[in-house]
Amino acid sequence: MYQALYRKYRPQSLDEVAGQKVITKTITNEIMHNKLSHAYLFAGPRGTGKTSIAKIIAKIINCEHPNGIKPCEECVNCTQFNLKQSTDIIEIDAASNNGVDEIRELKSKVNLVPTTGKYKIYIIDEVHMLTVGAFNALLKTLEEPPAHIIFILATTDPHKIPNTILSRCQRFDFEKISENDIVDRLKHIVEVENIQIQEDALHEIARLSDGGMRDSISMLDQVISYVDEGVTITAKEVHEMNGSLSQIQLTEFMNTFIHHDLENVFLLVDQYNQSGMNIIKLTEEIILYLRNLMLYKEVPQYFQHHHFDLDIYKNIAQEINLTEIISMIEVLNQSLNEMKGASSPKIILEMTLIKLLSHTSVQNTQSEIVKNDIKVEEVSVPSKTKTETKTVQENKTVKIESNKEENEKKDSAPLEISPVDLEIKEKMKQVKQIRIDNALSKLDKRVILSIRQMEGEIRSKILDPEFNQVASMVMDGALKAAGNEYLVYVYPDENSSDLFNENILLTEKMFEQIFHHSYHLISTYQDDWDVIKNEFNHKLKKYEYQEETYSLEQLLNGNKDSKKEKDQMQELFGDIVEYQ
Repeated sequence: MYQALYRKYRPQSLDEVAGQKVITKTITNEIMHNKLSHAYLFAGPRGTGKTSIAKIIAKIINCEHPNGIKPCEECVNCTQFNLKQSTDIIEIDAASNNGVDEIRELKSKVNLVPTTGKYKIYIIDEVHMLTVGAFNALLKTLEEPPAHIIFILATTDPHKIPNTILSRCQRFDFEKISENDIVDRLKHIVEVENIQIQEDALHEIARLSDGGMRDSISMLDQVISYVDEGVTITAKEVHEMNGSLSQIQLTEFMNTFIHHDLENVFLLVDQYNQSGMNIIKLTEEIILYLRNLMLYKEVPQYFQHHHFDLDIYKNIAQEINLTEIISMIEVLNQSLNEMKGASSPKIILEMTLIKLLSHTSVQNTQSEIVKNDIKVEEVSVPSKTKTETKTVQENKTVKIESNKEENEKKDSAPLEISPVDLEIKEKMKQVKQIRIDNALSKLDKRVILSIRQMEGEIRSKILDPEFNQVASMVMDGALKAAGNEYLVYVYPDENSSDLFNENILLTEKMFEQIFHHSYHLISTYQDDWDVIKNEFNHKLKKYEYQEETYSLEQLLNGNKDSKKEKDQMQELFGDIVEYQ
């Protein structure tokens, strides 16, 4: 019968264990100096050697004629261990034997002396699965076991184990195994098995296994079965078998995305989905690719210590800036958490991609507006004299530099504000204060929870041409207060908050469609909210409901009409018209 490679090449001595040098050295010294503990806890990710080291310890300490830390492989105990017939090494799977009765049975047998060996070793795997009652039953035995008993507990979730158990064990935290250590082990296996495989393929297996030696060997076993006998295995076969994308395929996808080829972006997602690729894994691959791209732009020397083909990042790195990369990673990470509990991760990925593209489109549109404004001004320049032209250009330079400084300070006010604009701004400030006070006057956390539960409905509006921008904007904010049918959203910066408030009417229309209820919205920024929250929590201010003194619809639409009229006058008469 065929034996899986991960079982066939399980380490048989501490020297063969890869990537856990601190742990193997400590245990080696304990065995050599006869300072073994009565209870060990091995904690760490799956496939990093916890159970393997537990079995090796059991084999060494029961060997009759060990050569240092190497078992003799000839005595009765070694022979029984190799044949899996040892009665002194008891393995218990806590996932299926997690009750009080099983632990009580264990307790009843611990006083029995070993049959042939020096110690009776209990290896309890996935120990975090034990019930509270089972842990309590184990507690006293674990604290003061008979001299011939050693407990080795293994777990992937040590935080689920009671502190009373943890404090009675000598704990070892296993690390993820490095890519180089995994590749070295895989090279040894393929050499012994006489398998033809490219080194790039081994590195891809090591990367995809995420630090798990067992996972990497299992993946190698699968790809050997996938490829026809006698054919050299390449990275392409590894990705086909694993349902993942190569770096070249990821580059193709990112190029399509960066160039706003929306149709092909979604065709590629469909293609990946139809080929059986896990969408969550695909998202993780995209995030990892963006992370590598970020490091390539900022710390290229980092890749000197890793196996990477840097040429694939060379061209794409010139077409995307660092801010965009970081923003994309943040948004995709948030979506990844949502995908793990969603019934259709593909839809969430598609909405996320549209959200990212819509943000970029807004930025590009704003850049085009700025460019067009400059072009209009330049067209009007030839009608002036050379001296006037020079003066205008100098004034433009001063204005641009001034705007640049103000943007850096995140001050969105224009250089010159008319009395009308000042009045509108002051009225909006009053509306904002009234709406926040009204929300806090009868704060209702149940409303906040009900709105948050419907975030999926809000996110779906990203696909709606009428509401896509405001829906995306709402998802970027945080609902912090609700009451009296008023909702208060908070944003990290003042510019985002102002943008929300400028689009309140459209956002309220979207909310009415979703919730079939009229809500009054308002937004503020984090620093301002911190002050408001402090006043509310310490009761420094009395919050009472009051009617709005201004019509928000008239206020916002009137402001737009005024600006539109000014733009038309400017277009018709240029600098001749002087506004009061």
